[in-house]
Amino acid sequence: MPAGRPPTPTERKRRTGNPGKRNLPEPVVHLAAVAAVPPPPDMLGEAGARVWDRLWTAGQAWLSPTTDLDILTRLCEAHDEREAMRNQVAADGYMVSGSMGQVRAHPLLSEIRALEAQMTRWESACGFTPTDRARLGYAEVRRASKLEELIQRRQTRVQSAP
Repeated sequence: MPAGRPPTPTERKRRTGNPGKRNLPEPVVHLAAVAAVPPPPDMLGEAGARVWDRLWTAGQAWLSPTTDLDILTRLCEAHDEREAMRNQVAADGYMVSGSMGQVRAHPLLSEIRALEAQMTRWESACGFTPTDRARLGYAEVRRASKLEELIQRRQTRVQSAP
């Protein structure tokens, strides 16, 4: 694990006025997009296949079917596993009887949390968090402030006035 604080997302630096005054990357770098979403592997269940289509569609501009296929397959298989575990917990209840008859949390709950942590790491490695997209130089989330919207409307009115 790298030591220290994770990098501040570029969009946050821009929003706060770039307090470090370092050069910021351009918001978007255009990469060759995947021509079509690769077909999901046969071993994926319904949840995994849905996630497969969603992730390849969302990340088609930066994902490569040559190099990213394996990690996305594992991520989608994890979605299937997570759904199966959550369904089992829903069937059994959150609290179950332990080996000595005591009431305890379902043992799958800790497995679900561990799997979700791994899924988050895979999502991050594939660039599916704002920080990771900014680190890739691919995308930057930016929302116009009310003041910026007002200025834009006013400029539009002035330009369209006779």
